[in-house]
Amino acid sequence: MSGAEHDVRTEANRATAIRFIERLGTGVLDDALLAPDPHWWVPGMGLLAREKFEGFVIGFHALCAEPPVMTILGVTADGDRVAVEARCDAQLRDGAAYHNTYHFLLEFEDGKVKLAKEYNDTRHSTETVGASLARKSGS
Repeated sequence: MSGAEHDVRTEANRATAIRFIERLGTGVLDDALLAPDPHWWVPGMGLLAREKFEGFVIGFHALCAEPPVMTILGVTADGDRVAVEARCDAQLRDGAAYHNTYHFLLEFEDGKVKLAKEYNDTRHSTETVGASLARKSGS
């Protein structure tokens, strides 16, 4: 692959990564951006198939009073690997404020997301989302 072809692929994957994160912020996993059989790695949960991850995303959005706002802070791309730093801000239904910074490492196959690794402040997630879930379930 020539340098120009690599650059074109890199920029296409970069644009897809941005769209993927923007759509993820709305609670939607966009099939047009996903490779067949995509997987996610999430702290404390390990490697998840699409259905399990989608349930996790839907569950988080159900806890929010309004749709969360996902702000992209930076993107670094090289070929089939794109790193995205983003911030998620949300008001949970129980009044808790969720403000977390994420790092996503996305791996592409044929221009679509094949693997997404998600890193975030798990302590903050536990103290906000985890506590909200516990209150909701009466624990």
